[in-house]
Amino acid sequence: MLLGGLVGVMSLIAASLLVREWSPIGSKEQGKATLQALIIKWNGPLTEAAAGVVLGVNDGVFQKAGLSSRLEVGVDDDDVVKAVAASDRIIGHVSAMAFLRARAAGMPVVAIAGSYVASSIRLFALDTTALQTPSDLVGKTLAYRASSEVGFVVEALISRNAVQRSLVRATEATGTVEQLMAGAIDVLAGYLEVEGAELRRLKVPYRVLDPGAFKIHIPGTVYIASTQMLATSSSSAETFVSALLASWARADLDPRRTAALVAAAIGRAATPERSMTMLEQQRDLIRPFGARMAELDLARWQEFQRLLLQQRVISDPVDLRAAIDFSLVPDVYRRQSRSVQAD
Repeated sequence: MLLGGLVGVMSLIAASLLVREWSPIGSKEQGKATLQALIIKWNGPLTEAAAGVVLGVNDGVFQKAGLSSRLEVGVDDDDVVKAVAASDRIIGHVSAMAFLRARAAGMPVVAIAGSYVASSIRLFALDTTALQTPSDLVGKTLAYRASSEVGFVVEALISRNAVQRSLVRATEATGTVEQLMAGAIDVLAGYLEVEGAELRRLKVPYRVLDPGAFKIHIPGTVYIASTQMLATSSSSAETFVSALLASWARADLDPRRTAALVAAAIGRAATPERSMTMLEQQRDLIRPFGARMAELDLARWQEFQRLLLQQRVISDPVDLRAAIDFSLVPDVYRRQSRSVQAD
Protein backbone atom coordinates (compact mmCIF):
# COMPACT_ATOMS: atom_id res chain seq x y z
CA MET A 1 0.00 0.00 0.00
CA LEU A 2 2.85 2.36 0.93
CA LEU A 3 4.65 1.55 -2.32
CA GLY A 4 1.53 2.23 -4.38
CA GLY A 5 1.07 5.60 -2.70
CA LEU A 6 4.72 6.50 -3.29
CA VAL A 7 4.41 5.60 -7.00
CA GLY A 8 1.31 7.76 -7.28
CA VAL A 9 3.02 10.74 -5.67
CA MET A 10 6.10 10.35 -7.87
CA SER A 11 3.90 10.14 -10.98
CA LEU A 12 2.13 13.34 -10.04
CA ILE A 13 5.44 15.12 -9.40
CA ALA A 14 6.79 13.90 -12.78
CA ALA A 15 3.67 15.07 -14.59
CA SER A 16 3.87 18.47 -12.89
CA LEU A 17 7.48 18.88 -13.99
CA LEU A 18 6.53 17.81 -17.51
CA VAL A 19 3.90 20.54 -17.78
CA ARG A 20 6.48 23.09 -16.62
CA GLU A 21 8.98 21.71 -19.10
CA TRP A 22 6.55 21.76 -22.00
CA SER A 23 5.27 25.29 -21.65
CA PRO A 24 4.57 26.29 -25.25
CA ILE A 25 7.42 28.02 -27.04
CA GLY A 26 6.82 31.71 -27.33
CA SER A 27 4.26 31.95 -24.52
CA LYS A 28 6.42 34.41 -22.60
CA GLU A 29 6.97 36.60 -25.63
CA GLN A 30 3.45 36.68 -27.04
CA GLY A 31 1.93 39.00 -24.46
CA LYS A 32 -0.82 40.95 -26.19
CA ALA A 33 0.47 40.31 -29.69
CA THR A 34 -2.01 39.43 -32.41
CA LEU A 35 -2.86 35.73 -32.36
CA GLN A 36 -2.22 33.69 -35.49
CA ALA A 37 -5.42 32.10 -36.78
CA LEU A 38 -5.18 28.32 -37.17
CA ILE A 39 -7.67 25.57 -37.94
CA ILE A 40 -6.87 22.02 -36.81
CA LYS A 41 -8.85 19.78 -39.14
CA TRP A 42 -9.56 16.18 -38.10
CA ASN A 43 -10.05 13.34 -40.59
CA GLY A 44 -13.48 12.20 -39.43
CA PRO A 45 -15.31 11.68 -36.14
CA LEU A 46 -13.23 12.52 -33.09
CA THR A 47 -11.67 9.77 -30.97
CA GLU A 48 -9.43 9.81 -27.93
CA ALA A 49 -6.50 10.37 -30.31
CA ALA A 50 -7.63 14.00 -30.36
CA ALA A 51 -7.27 14.41 -26.58
CA GLY A 52 -4.22 16.66 -26.83
CA VAL A 53 -5.92 18.99 -29.30
CA VAL A 54 -9.25 18.96 -27.42
CA LEU A 55 -7.56 19.90 -24.15
CA GLY A 56 -5.30 22.46 -25.84
CA VAL A 57 -8.26 24.28 -27.38
CA ASN A 58 -10.46 23.96 -24.27
CA ASP A 59 -7.80 25.16 -21.81
CA GLY A 60 -6.33 27.88 -24.00
CA VAL A 61 -2.92 26.23 -24.39
CA PHE A 62 -2.76 27.07 -28.10
CA GLN A 63 -3.92 30.62 -27.40
CA LYS A 64 -1.22 31.05 -24.75
CA ALA A 65 1.33 30.02 -27.38
CA GLY A 66 0.01 32.65 -29.79
CA LEU A 67 -2.45 30.63 -31.88
CA SER A 68 -6.13 31.40 -32.22
CA SER A 69 -7.06 27.77 -32.87
CA ARG A 70 -10.24 25.87 -33.42
CA LEU A 71 -10.80 22.16 -33.97
CA GLU A 72 -12.82 21.29 -37.06
CA VAL A 73 -14.09 17.84 -38.03
CA GLY A 74 -13.56 16.92 -41.66
CA VAL A 75 -15.22 14.21 -43.73
CA ASP A 76 -12.24 11.92 -44.28
CA ASP A 77 -8.54 11.87 -45.16
CA ASP A 78 -9.07 13.19 -48.69
CA ASP A 79 -11.16 16.09 -47.44
CA VAL A 80 -8.47 17.09 -44.95
CA VAL A 81 -5.57 16.74 -47.42
CA LYS A 82 -7.34 18.99 -49.95
CA ALA A 83 -8.14 21.60 -47.30
CA VAL A 84 -4.55 21.66 -46.02
CA ALA A 85 -3.03 21.85 -49.51
CA ALA A 86 -5.17 24.90 -50.30
CA SER A 87 -4.39 26.91 -47.15
CA ASP A 88 -1.53 28.21 -45.06
CA ARG A 89 -3.78 28.37 -41.98
CA ILE A 90 -4.82 24.73 -41.62
CA ILE A 91 -3.01 21.85 -39.97
CA GLY A 92 -4.60 18.51 -40.73
CA HIS A 93 -4.72 15.11 -39.05
CA VAL A 94 -4.66 12.19 -41.52
CA SER A 95 -3.58 8.58 -41.81
CA ALA A 96 0.00 7.91 -42.81
CA MET A 97 -1.14 6.07 -45.92
CA ALA A 98 -3.37 8.94 -47.06
CA PHE A 99 -0.49 11.35 -46.58
CA LEU A 100 2.02 9.36 -48.65
CA ARG A 101 -0.55 8.68 -51.37
CA ALA A 102 -1.30 12.40 -51.54
CA ARG A 103 2.37 13.29 -51.63
CA ALA A 104 3.01 10.68 -54.34
CA ALA A 105 0.20 12.30 -56.33
CA GLY A 106 1.93 15.67 -56.11
CA MET A 107 -0.12 17.31 -53.36
CA PRO A 108 1.85 20.15 -51.67
CA VAL A 109 1.63 18.81 -48.12
CA VAL A 110 4.33 17.98 -45.56
CA ALA A 111 4.15 15.80 -42.44
CA ILE A 112 5.30 17.86 -39.45
CA ALA A 113 4.56 15.60 -36.45
CA GLY A 114 3.25 12.21 -35.52
CA SER A 115 -0.09 11.67 -33.79
CA TYR A 116 -0.19 7.90 -33.44
CA VAL A 117 3.48 7.10 -33.98
CA ALA A 118 2.51 3.41 -34.37
CA SER A 119 -0.55 2.13 -36.24
CA SER A 120 -3.69 1.33 -34.26
CA ILE A 121 -5.01 -1.18 -36.82
CA ARG A 122 -5.85 -4.51 -35.22
CA LEU A 123 -7.60 -7.75 -36.13
CA PHE A 124 -10.47 -8.67 -33.81
CA ALA A 125 -12.24 -11.99 -33.27
CA LEU A 126 -14.76 -13.28 -30.78
CA ASP A 127 -13.20 -14.94 -27.77
CA THR A 128 -14.30 -18.35 -29.05
CA THR A 129 -12.31 -17.95 -32.29
CA ALA A 130 -8.65 -18.94 -32.58
CA LEU A 131 -6.60 -15.86 -33.50
CA GLN A 132 -3.05 -15.82 -32.17
CA THR A 133 -0.89 -15.65 -35.29
CA PRO A 134 -1.38 -14.70 -38.97
CA SER A 135 -1.61 -18.41 -39.87
CA ASP A 136 -4.90 -18.51 -37.94
CA LEU A 137 -6.43 -16.46 -40.76
CA VAL A 138 -6.46 -19.57 -42.94
CA GLY A 139 -10.04 -20.71 -43.39
CA LYS A 140 -11.41 -17.57 -41.74
CA THR A 141 -13.86 -15.10 -43.28
CA LEU A 142 -12.91 -11.41 -43.37
CA ALA A 143 -14.42 -8.34 -44.98
CA TYR A 144 -12.26 -5.36 -45.93
CA ARG A 145 -11.68 -3.05 -48.86
CA ALA A 146 -8.27 -3.82 -50.33
CA SER A 147 -7.77 -0.16 -51.29
CA SER A 148 -8.26 1.05 -47.69
CA GLU A 149 -5.58 1.46 -45.05
CA VAL A 150 -7.07 -1.46 -43.13
CA GLY A 151 -7.06 -3.62 -46.25
CA PHE A 152 -3.47 -2.67 -46.97
CA VAL A 153 -2.38 -3.81 -43.50
CA VAL A 154 -4.26 -7.13 -43.78
CA GLU A 155 -2.73 -7.86 -47.18
CA ALA A 156 0.74 -6.94 -45.92
CA LEU A 157 0.26 -9.16 -42.87
CA ILE A 158 -0.69 -12.09 -45.09
CA SER A 159 2.16 -11.65 -47.56
CA ARG A 160 4.86 -10.89 -44.98
CA ASN A 161 3.99 -14.00 -42.96
CA ALA A 162 3.74 -16.53 -45.80
CA VAL A 163 0.01 -17.13 -45.32
CA GLN A 164 -1.53 -18.75 -48.38
CA ARG A 165 -3.82 -15.98 -49.64
CA SER A 166 -6.20 -18.30 -51.47
CA LEU A 167 -7.09 -19.98 -48.17
CA VAL A 168 -8.28 -16.74 -46.58
CA ARG A 169 -11.93 -16.03 -47.37
CA ALA A 170 -12.01 -12.26 -47.91
CA THR A 171 -14.80 -10.17 -49.40
CA GLU A 172 -14.44 -6.64 -50.79
CA ALA A 173 -16.57 -4.83 -48.23
CA THR A 174 -16.09 -2.98 -44.98
CA GLY A 175 -16.52 -5.31 -42.02
CA THR A 176 -18.57 -4.25 -39.01
CA VAL A 177 -18.85 -5.17 -35.34
CA GLU A 178 -22.41 -6.31 -36.00
CA GLN A 179 -21.21 -8.78 -38.65
CA LEU A 180 -18.61 -10.15 -36.25
CA MET A 181 -21.17 -10.62 -33.48
CA ALA A 182 -23.65 -12.25 -35.86
CA GLY A 183 -21.05 -14.71 -37.17
CA ALA A 184 -21.16 -13.31 -40.71
CA ILE A 185 -17.39 -12.81 -40.50
CA ASP A 186 -14.81 -14.56 -38.33
CA VAL A 187 -12.28 -11.75 -38.11
CA LEU A 188 -12.86 -8.00 -38.10
CA ALA A 189 -10.04 -5.73 -39.24
CA GLY A 190 -10.31 -2.25 -37.81
CA TYR A 191 -8.94 0.32 -35.40
CA LEU A 192 -8.28 -0.01 -31.69
CA GLU A 193 -10.03 3.32 -31.04
CA VAL A 194 -13.06 2.59 -33.26
CA GLU A 195 -14.00 -1.08 -33.64
CA GLY A 196 -12.08 -2.01 -30.50
CA ALA A 197 -13.86 0.70 -28.53
CA GLU A 198 -17.24 -0.49 -29.83
CA LEU A 199 -16.55 -4.08 -28.76
CA ARG A 200 -15.61 -2.84 -25.30
CA ARG A 201 -18.74 -0.69 -25.14
CA LEU A 202 -20.90 -3.69 -25.98
CA LYS A 203 -18.94 -5.79 -23.46
CA VAL A 204 -18.28 -8.47 -26.06
CA PRO A 205 -15.46 -10.85 -25.07
CA TYR A 206 -12.91 -10.72 -27.87
CA ARG A 207 -9.31 -11.42 -28.76
CA VAL A 208 -7.02 -9.22 -30.79
CA LEU A 209 -4.05 -9.68 -33.13
CA ASP A 210 -1.57 -6.83 -33.47
CA PRO A 211 0.07 -6.72 -36.94
CA GLY A 212 2.99 -4.90 -35.37
CA ALA A 213 3.94 -8.11 -33.57
CA PHE A 214 4.28 -9.83 -36.95
CA LYS A 215 6.65 -7.64 -39.03
CA ILE A 216 4.17 -4.88 -39.92
CA HIS A 217 5.75 -1.81 -38.34
CA ILE A 218 4.06 1.23 -39.84
CA PRO A 219 3.19 4.74 -38.64
CA GLY A 220 -0.35 5.53 -37.64
CA THR A 221 -1.57 9.10 -38.10
CA VAL A 222 0.24 12.38 -38.73
CA TYR A 223 -0.25 16.12 -38.61
CA ILE A 224 0.30 17.78 -41.97
CA ALA A 225 0.76 21.34 -43.19
CA SER A 226 0.97 22.86 -46.64
CA THR A 227 4.28 23.68 -48.25
CA GLN A 228 2.90 27.22 -48.45
CA MET A 229 2.55 27.42 -44.66
CA LEU A 230 6.07 26.15 -44.10
CA ALA A 231 7.45 28.62 -46.64
CA THR A 232 5.60 31.72 -45.42
CA SER A 233 4.90 31.10 -41.72
CA SER A 234 6.87 28.09 -40.52
CA SER A 235 6.67 29.41 -36.95
CA SER A 236 2.97 28.48 -36.89
CA ALA A 237 3.81 24.80 -37.38
CA GLU A 238 6.52 24.87 -34.71
CA THR A 239 4.27 26.72 -32.27
CA PHE A 240 1.49 24.21 -32.91
CA VAL A 241 3.76 21.26 -32.12
CA SER A 242 5.08 22.93 -28.98
CA ALA A 243 1.56 23.67 -27.74
CA LEU A 244 0.40 20.15 -28.64
CA LEU A 245 3.13 18.62 -26.47
CA ALA A 246 2.19 20.98 -23.65
CA SER A 247 -1.46 19.95 -23.99
CA TRP A 248 -0.64 16.24 -23.77
CA ALA A 249 1.47 16.87 -20.67
CA ARG A 250 -1.47 18.74 -19.18
CA ALA A 251 -3.78 15.85 -20.08
CA ASP A 252 -1.58 13.44 -18.13
CA LEU A 253 -1.84 15.59 -14.99
CA ASP A 254 -5.55 14.92 -14.48
CA PRO A 255 -6.64 11.89 -16.55
CA ARG A 256 -10.19 11.91 -15.16
CA ARG A 257 -10.79 15.52 -16.17
CA THR A 258 -9.21 14.85 -19.56
CA ALA A 259 -11.42 11.80 -20.11
CA ALA A 260 -14.54 13.81 -19.25
CA LEU A 261 -13.62 16.62 -21.68
CA VAL A 262 -12.73 14.18 -24.46
CA ALA A 263 -15.92 12.15 -23.98
CA ALA A 264 -17.97 15.35 -24.23
CA ALA A 265 -16.14 16.33 -27.42
CA ILE A 266 -16.61 12.88 -28.97
CA GLY A 267 -20.29 12.68 -28.10
CA ARG A 268 -22.14 9.69 -29.50
CA ALA A 269 -21.85 6.81 -26.99
CA ALA A 270 -18.64 8.06 -25.37
CA THR A 271 -18.43 8.16 -21.57
CA PRO A 272 -15.61 9.37 -19.30
CA GLU A 273 -15.01 5.79 -18.18
CA ARG A 274 -14.63 4.47 -21.73
CA SER A 275 -12.47 7.41 -22.74
CA MET A 276 -10.26 6.79 -19.71
CA THR A 277 -9.72 3.20 -20.82
CA MET A 278 -8.82 4.23 -24.36
CA LEU A 279 -6.52 7.00 -23.17
CA GLU A 280 -4.58 4.40 -21.22
CA GLN A 281 -4.51 1.91 -24.10
CA GLN A 282 -3.28 4.43 -26.66
CA ARG A 283 -0.15 5.38 -24.72
CA ASP A 284 1.87 2.78 -26.62
CA LEU A 285 0.63 4.26 -29.91
CA ILE A 286 1.52 7.82 -28.99
CA ARG A 287 4.79 6.94 -27.26
CA PRO A 288 6.05 3.58 -28.56
CA PHE A 289 9.00 2.10 -26.72
CA GLY A 290 12.14 4.04 -27.58
CA ALA A 291 10.28 6.93 -29.24
CA ARG A 292 9.29 10.39 -28.08
CA MET A 293 5.81 11.76 -28.55
CA ALA A 294 5.17 13.26 -32.01
CA GLU A 295 8.57 12.30 -33.46
CA LEU A 296 8.64 10.98 -37.01
CA ASP A 297 10.96 7.99 -37.31
CA LEU A 298 12.74 7.73 -40.67
CA ALA A 299 13.27 3.96 -40.43
CA ARG A 300 9.58 3.32 -39.74
CA TRP A 301 8.60 5.51 -42.71
CA GLN A 302 11.11 3.83 -45.01
CA GLU A 303 9.69 0.43 -44.08
CA PHE A 304 6.17 1.75 -44.62
CA GLN A 305 7.04 3.07 -48.07
CA ARG A 306 8.56 -0.28 -49.05
CA LEU A 307 5.28 -1.97 -48.14
CA LEU A 308 3.27 0.60 -50.10
CA LEU A 309 5.43 -0.01 -53.16
CA GLN A 310 5.22 -3.79 -52.78
CA GLN A 311 1.42 -3.63 -52.50
CA ARG A 312 1.35 -1.15 -55.42
CA VAL A 313 -0.47 1.46 -53.38
CA ILE A 314 2.00 3.97 -54.83
CA SER A 315 3.90 3.42 -58.05
CA ASP A 316 7.05 5.46 -57.40
CA PRO A 317 9.07 6.20 -54.26
CA VAL A 318 8.48 9.48 -52.45
CA ASP A 319 11.48 11.54 -51.34
CA LEU A 320 10.76 11.09 -47.64
CA ARG A 321 13.23 13.74 -46.48
CA ALA A 322 11.43 16.31 -48.64
CA ALA A 323 7.93 15.08 -47.78
CA ILE A 324 8.46 14.83 -44.02
CA ASP A 325 10.00 17.42 -41.72
CA PHE A 326 12.06 15.13 -39.50
CA SER A 327 13.76 18.04 -37.73
CA LEU A 328 10.81 20.11 -36.50
CA VAL A 329 9.82 17.99 -33.49
CA PRO A 330 13.43 17.42 -32.29
CA ASP A 331 13.99 21.17 -32.61
CA VAL A 332 10.97 21.81 -30.39
CA TYR A 333 12.30 19.37 -27.79
CA ARG A 334 15.71 21.07 -27.82
CA ARG A 335 14.22 24.54 -27.48
CA GLN A 336 11.98 23.45 -24.65
CA SER A 337 14.94 21.87 -22.87
CA ARG A 338 17.01 25.06 -23.20
CA SER A 339 14.05 27.10 -21.94
CA VAL A 340 13.79 24.98 -18.79
CA GLN A 341 17.54 25.22 -18.17
CA ALA A 342 17.38 28.99 -18.54
CA ASP A 343 14.62 29.15 -15.89
